[in-house]
Parts: sequence; C-alpha cells; structure tokens
Amino acid sequence: MSRRFFLKLLIALGLGNFFPKIAEADELHTPNDGYKPLTSVKFLRQIVTKDSRTSRRLMWQADSQENFLVEYKLVGDDFAHFAEVVQREKIFSCALENLKPESLYKFRIVADERATSWQNLRTSGDGAFQMLIFADSQCEHYEVWRRTAEIAAESYPEAEIFTVIGDLVDNGEADYQWRAWHLAATKIFSGRIFAPVMGNHECYGVDWFNALPTGYLNQFVLPDNGAKDFDGYFYSFDYGAAHFFILNTQFAELEKFKPKLQDAQEYFLRNDAANVNRPWKIVFMHKDIYDYAQDKFNDIAERFLNLFDELEIDLVFTGHLHTYRNRGKIFAQKKSERGTTYILCGRAGDQKYVEPNSEIDDVCFKNLREEPESFIVLDVDAEKIRLRAQTVDGIALDEFILTKGS
Repeated sequence: MSRRFFLKLLIALGLGNFFPKIAEADELHTPNDGYKPLTSVKFLRQIVTKDSRTSRRLMWQADSQENFLVEYKLVGDDFAHFAEVVQREKIFSCALENLKPESLYKFRIVADERATSWQNLRTSGDGAFQMLIFADSQCEHYEVWRRTAEIAAESYPEAEIFTVIGDLVDNGEADYQWRAWHLAATKIFSGRIFAPVMGNHECYGVDWFNALPTGYLNQFVLPDNGAKDFDGYFYSFDYGAAHFFILNTQFAELEKFKPKLQDAQEYFLRNDAANVNRPWKIVFMHKDIYDYAQDKFNDIAERFLNLFDELEIDLVFTGHLHTYRNRGKIFAQKKSERGTTYILCGRAGDQKYVEPNSEIDDVCFKNLREEPESFIVLDVDAEKIRLRAQTVDGIALDEFILTKGS
C-alpha cells in the first residue's frame, strides 16, 4: 500500500485525528511559581523575524479557546511585559518587538491563573552564530525525523537557529501530519529559532492534487516580503553576519494559483539584495538545480543561476532529492574557481531516493543506496563560514571553510 493511498484512506475513514497521540514535553506544562499548568498549549515555537536582534514571533496550537497573553522579561530584570496574542483557527501567534540585541529573555504563555513554564529567548547580534540545516523531513513514520532532529540538537547545543529546506511534511493539508512533525521536533524547537522553507509537498491537498499551501501558511507567520498575494511564499531575514533569502521553487505546483510567482520573486530578490548590509548572502530553496537523469541543469537553474551570479550570492542550499551533494563553485552554469557554492542537502526523514553520480558533484555519499539521514552544521562569522555535513550515525559527509573574498 503506497503512503499516498494510506493517507487518503485515513482521511476517508476520519482517522487522521488519531495520529499521533498529542502530548508535548512535561517541562512546558510545569510552572513553578504558584500558577496552575496551562496544558492546552501545544507545539510552542519561535519563528524567525526580519531582524532577530530586536524581535521574535512566538506561535503555538491549542484545541480550546483561551484568553492567552505572553509574559516576557529580560533576564535580570524584575519587571515583566505582556504582549497580545492573535488567533488564526487553532493556531496562535504573538509578536515581541523592541527587544535588546544579544540578550537573554524569558517568556511564558499565561491564561487567567494558568501558565506554561518559563522558556528561553535569546536575541541575536551582528557576529558569529551556529545554525542547523535539515531538508525533507517528510515521513511515513515521524520517529525518523525525531531521531535526526534530536541527534543534531544534542550534538550541537549552541546552535541558535535551524531550518528545514522544504517538504517538512508528506502532505501539507493533512493536519495529523503537522501534529506528528511538531511533536517530533519538540526538543529542537526548545530555545531555538525556526526559519521554514516551503516545498512541493506543502502544495498538495489530501487528494494529492496541487493546492494552495494553506497548511504551511497557517503553521508559520513569516517576515513580510512586500509582495501582494505572496505573503509567506518567500521572505528574507538578517541573522548575525549573514543575510538569508528564502525562495520558492514550487512553480509547477502553483502555476494555476500563483502564475506571477517568478516575477514577484525576482523583483523581491533584486530589491532586497540591494539593501543587504551583512557580509554573507545565503539562499535556501527547496527544489534542486540539477537533473541527474539527464545529467544537466534543470528549469530551476534556468530561473535562478544567472541571477545568483549577478547578485553575488555566496551559498545556495537546496533539497528535494534526498541525497547530500557538494558541487563546489558554479558560475555561468559551469564549474568554476569563482562564483556561488551550491550544496544539495540530504534527507532528514524516512523517504529514500537514489540519484546517480555526476561530474557536477565534488562530494557525495559512497554507497548511494545506503545513504542515511543527515544534517548540516553551519558556523558563520564575518570572515568565514565553516560547513560540516554528517549522518545521524556521526559519519562526516563533508567539511570545508569558505573565507570572504576567497
């Protein structure tokens, strides 16, 4: 039985709500200062904002209506602030503004005389930071995504921010898939900021036909891109010494819904890049630039590579093919000693694909049919970027350093 047929069967029988049994870590629901536990809060997450030095977006889910507020304070201060909460269906969000850069805050969600436990919130500065990069966490059994995320979180506890480069879930309109994904990501969300990227699986309805990515857009309130009709489809943000462009490659899936996606992104990218004041420019986008079956660049490359050359993008991370590949530098759609470095990220979930070898790749896993789940650790400062790719078993796939001006 295919997983697509299995999902259709679950929806038809009304069984989707039974997977999984929902329960977050007890630590979230154990206040220690006289409040009663606020147990209705599920899947608490910190979402990236345009400038993470001074702001943060908090989001969570609750199956019941509550009069939520967010209480927050700078560590060391006695005085607490309260922020209003906005509800969209069963998902709640709160924007914290005017925070102090490079500072540690505590926050919690309160409702009447109930509260969650205090959570850490650390604002960024302008310098060095560590980031975890995953791709394709979609699963039939989300224990695999849980294992990948928890190994990365435990191995690199100093990482401040993480991303999944598209296909977070197997079907973006299936609520039980989002619940399973969030539940598996509980530990990696603790104290870290998330910067999501839309993939093609976020653009499927439960019937597996192309659809608007309503599930994804409900899950994450993202930085404003200034583009009418494209709120949440692509965005950018500053973090430390880098500026990140989060692009959308779902042209095939969204063609009849959003036919101007390419034009809107190109306009956004040119204008945004003109105002970058960080040393590094990094792109995250889901679909890859290469067609391994034909051993040539694909339509995504035709849409973006020349533009990346023009804008002097330093690094591009893609996913979609569920295998790790380092292509080195590419300029004018050829291997080069200069230009943009292209990294294809391996899978974080349990869906295995096999792509053939190609001369375009400088690094790939030796046994392609047995390639395990993997993730990337990115250490960034103003002068250099250090990348390490490793499997969940601790095997190093790749490691290199980019220096500014090299």
